[in-house]
Amino acid sequence: MSQTTAPPSSAVLRPTGPRSMLASMIAVELASGVTQQYLSPLLAGLGERAGITTAQQNWIYVIQTTSMAVFTPVLSRLGDSHGYRRVLRLSVAAVALGSLLMALWPDLPVLTLGAVLQGGVVGFMPLMIGILRNRGGEKASRTGIGILVSALLLAVGFAGILSGEVGAHDAGDGLWVGVAAGLLGCAACVLMPDGDPRPARGHHFDLMGFLLLTLALSGVVLALSQGGAWGWTSAPTLVCALVGVAALVVWPLMELRRERPLVDVRMFRNPRVAVLSTVTFFVSFATIGSLAANSTFLAASPGKAGYGMGLSSAAIGWVLLPMTAASVVSSLLTPALLRRAGERITVGAAGATTLAGFGGLVLWHGTLADYLVLSSFAGLAMGLFESATRALMVEAVPEEQTATAAGINELVLSLGVAVGAAAIGAGLSAHSGTDGRVAVGGYTTGWALCAIAGLAAAVVAVRLRGAAPAGAAGEAGAAVPAP
Repeated sequence: MSQTTAPPSSAVLRPTGPRSMLASMIAVELASGVTQQYLSPLLAGLGERAGITTAQQNWIYVIQTTSMAVFTPVLSRLGDSHGYRRVLRLSVAAVALGSLLMALWPDLPVLTLGAVLQGGVVGFMPLMIGILRNRGGEKASRTGIGILVSALLLAVGFAGILSGEVGAHDAGDGLWVGVAAGLLGCAACVLMPDGDPRPARGHHFDLMGFLLLTLALSGVVLALSQGGAWGWTSAPTLVCALVGVAALVVWPLMELRRERPLVDVRMFRNPRVAVLSTVTFFVSFATIGSLAANSTFLAASPGKAGYGMGLSSAAIGWVLLPMTAASVVSSLLTPALLRRAGERITVGAAGATTLAGFGGLVLWHGTLADYLVLSSFAGLAMGLFESATRALMVEAVPEEQTATAAGINELVLSLGVAVGAAAIGAGLSAHSGTDGRVAVGGYTTGWALCAIAGLAAAVVAVRLRGAAPAGAAGEAGAAVPAP
């Protein structure tokens, strides 16, 4: 008589092979990159079609930025507590729904609602990092993170060009690019293997922590993003800033008293987490926070402004591709660099290339060739920090806090972008004349700030210590206790 043998536990836990798992994750990150970038070239056309003013167009971005900042720790914490794949599927479905609503009814209220739902895109990377680490360990997660970051950056680089071409005659047609991306993400999630932690016993959602964090992030993001339009000393800006900062001060104090907080702020007592978070803030401040200002520089007419390249929106998209290519290459090479050159040098290189790129732009920005070469240094920095800090951040904490740690990294990145964009915008405003034209000194000031941020990141990276040996796991766990 033949006897049926139960499959090994690994077979039960691995409904798909490693390659299939990574392929499905790449598809999700491609959808993420498209979602984050496809709307940008369409807003002007949508404004003309639906009567949406420039200020209202900017408001859509403000709402989306705030939504991302709020969703980041929430989705990450839920993933650690209730399962990465489950929360990832809900996040992808919300983003797809938001994109569909925007394509069907492209007026201001629905575009705003869609932007809120699309904020769930920030959960994709932390949740998939949780699956990678849970199923493959730290070595596999480093390689996987590098590949996922390259897919994200590649999609971001091409999304604006694609949606711009599709929506060339009718901006509403370009919105369907986001719908296609959402469907791709949903289909990929069906193939996503399980990689979930056991649900925490007696887990409850930290509602007060969520509300206070929402108030803190909303106030800070609104003040930073709208300060230029409202006036940096105006009542709305000051009220938002004061409320946001006050809530941001109270929130961690309250979280320290919670048995199961929304975000375990004790993580920042870990020196590696603190250093990596600081590097992430400074490099994102420069490399991503400068993108909008760099686009306006490229669009400026040399005959009228005395600087710039006089490029169209479509041409700007193509000019940004070398930077995208550099970021993709560096993100793919990051795991090898971490292994051969070491963590300190690899992370420090992100700051050094930021300094080289933006420091060079301060001195040489008169030709397109200058911009292409120097912006490629910023691209190298972007790929290095996005891949290295994500991988090292999650390795610095216990496995059950993987998505939470990755979410903190995403949150710090978002804040770095917001602060960078605001600081650079303030520099442009300070060099703006009565006719609204910005003198070239506004751009050189902004690039100088970015170079200083790169230098700060490189200096801070020197303090990055090696990971604790396996035998010291208990000690590290004591320093950063699991909630």
